[in-house]
Parts: sequence; C-alpha cells; structure tokens
Amino acid sequence: MKLAREFIRLPLKVDAERLAEEVSQLPEVAWGAHPTGFKGNSAVPLISVRGGNNDLIRGPMAMTEHLKRCEYIQQLLASFQVVFGRSRLMCLGPGAEVPLHCDSNYHWYTRVRIHIPVLTYPEVEFHCHDQMINMAAGEVWIFDNWKMHRVVNPTAHKRIHLVADTAGSAAFWDMVDKSLAATEQGTGLEYTAVDYQPGVQAELLTEQYNTPPVMSPSEVEVLCEDLLNDMDAAAAQNNPGLAARFSRMVRAMIQDWRKLWTLYGPAQQGQGAFEQRRNQVLRELRSFDRPLVLASNGRTAQKILLARVLVACVDRPIPGLKTL
Repeated sequence: MKLAREFIRLPLKVDAERLAEEVSQLPEVAWGAHPTGFKGNSAVPLISVRGGNNDLIRGPMAMTEHLKRCEYIQQLLASFQVVFGRSRLMCLGPGAEVPLHCDSNYHWYTRVRIHIPVLTYPEVEFHCHDQMINMAAGEVWIFDNWKMHRVVNPTAHKRIHLVADTAGSAAFWDMVDKSLAATEQGTGLEYTAVDYQPGVQAELLTEQYNTPPVMSPSEVEVLCEDLLNDMDAAAAQNNPGLAARFSRMVRAMIQDWRKLWTLYGPAQQGQGAFEQRRNQVLRELRSFDRPLVLASNGRTAQKILLARVLVACVDRPIPGLKTL
C-alpha cells in the first residue's frame, strides 16, 4: 500500500519479552521455507486460508494451530480491532537478506503490513526507497511496501518479526494519521502499552472475503486509472506511441468489463465471458516489446497490470502466466 512516508511507527508498546517467550516455545518443525525461496528466509503461518499450513492469500482466513498456542500474540493482534488476512512469523537467518523488491499485486492495493519485531539487533537494516531504519523489539511499524524495499541481517543471529496484513479500519487509520502528525510536528508519540493478560481469550477477526469471483467494473476502473496516472507521470521515460496504445487497451477493458457486468454481474455463469475478455488483454499485453515504467517506483506498467488486475479480476487461472 502507498503511504505518506516510507516508515510510520505506531503509538503502541508491546511486551517484547512475553512475545519472544511464546515464539521460542514453537516447535522447530513449525518453521518452513519462505514461499519466495529467498535464501535464509523462513516463516510460521499464524493466520492462513482455513487455518492450514499454507501461504495463500485467496480464501477464508483462520487461525493456525501455531497461533492457537500463542495467547499473547492473539491478544496483541486483537488489540488492533481490525480484520487480519495472511499473517506470519518471519525469520531472517544469520547473514541473510530479503532482496530488493516491491509488493504490487491485488492483495497489497488496500492492505498494509504491520511489523512487530520479536527478536532483532541494532545492526539489522530495513530499507525502503531512500530511507533506512532499525525496528527495535517492542515497537510497532508499518511501511510503504509499494516502494522498493529490502532487509539485511548482517549479524550471526536470527531476526524474527511478527507480520500481519490488514486493510485496517477508520480507528486504525486515524491512529496512523496521528502518528504522522506527531512525527511531522516533532511533538513525539504517546505510547499505549499492550500488556499480556493471562487467561484472556481474545476475539480475533480474520478475513472471510478477500478476492471476488469477478471484480466489479468500478474496482477495475480504480485500479487501472491509478496505474495509468502513474505511467503518465513518467511520460518522459516512455515511448509516446506505446504508452497511448497501452492506455487504449486498458480503457477498452474497463468499458467491456462494465458491459459484461450489466449482463452477468458476478454470477458464476458469466465468469467464462469475463475470462475471455481478460485473456484477450493478456494476448495483447504479450505483444508489447518495450517496458513502460511507472513514476512512483520504477516498475513496469505491464507487470503491474498483470499482478494487480488481471490475476485477480476473475477467479480463473491464467494460461501461460510464466511465459508472459
């Protein structure tokens, strides 16, 4: 999600000792390889599709058996009073790093990732765009993962963060705005402690609806226009004819999507027609022989259209996705 600043610290103080104690009690077999395959990265699923041992982001979410063992982590997450999607413990091994990348798929357009360090060291570096910070244990942070970012652990020890994805709520974003205002005015933050409450069963809300069977035309238009505006802001770096052709292709899809919606809506019997229109865009997209870059983060418009819109606009697999 795009944010007003690269890093924003939230006015919460976590019981880092209790958090680390619960994490240390998880069995070693709970840790699995990170799905990206990044060397030295591993994770424990806490909230996942149907509470299973998976890294999916599409489907009803539930607590895993690992999270059910962690009373304070449940209380901590519930204290935000938001709905959580996929959430995990993420470990960066000694000398490992998370390579430079940005998070650009549909999931991330409306969601932010909360970072709560569990086990870390002052030498660990979190980079986002041209900023770098060290997130200390007991702190709570969000960051602009639309921008290019990476993490480096130069130490001989593991670095572990609790990370939780959410679209937030009015109260959550009000807290973010107050944190921003305090930072910009230099007035400092007043921190609220999130204490461990032995025996208290937290009420944790998890996503039950996160990807539509067919994306509404209004959402398609919002996502696409945001992308086109970003591309237009980098007009000096792009071929004018190619950019104009890309814009025509995208706006034609928006128009046809609305046409199909008025005929079928999100009903299952119409999914084949939406799939055909999406696949038509995919075929045309493959014919673009030069990248069209975005002003905000330097990624290509073609890849963002695929990741943000085409993969998610209809719940049907994309043929030949790896060859795009």
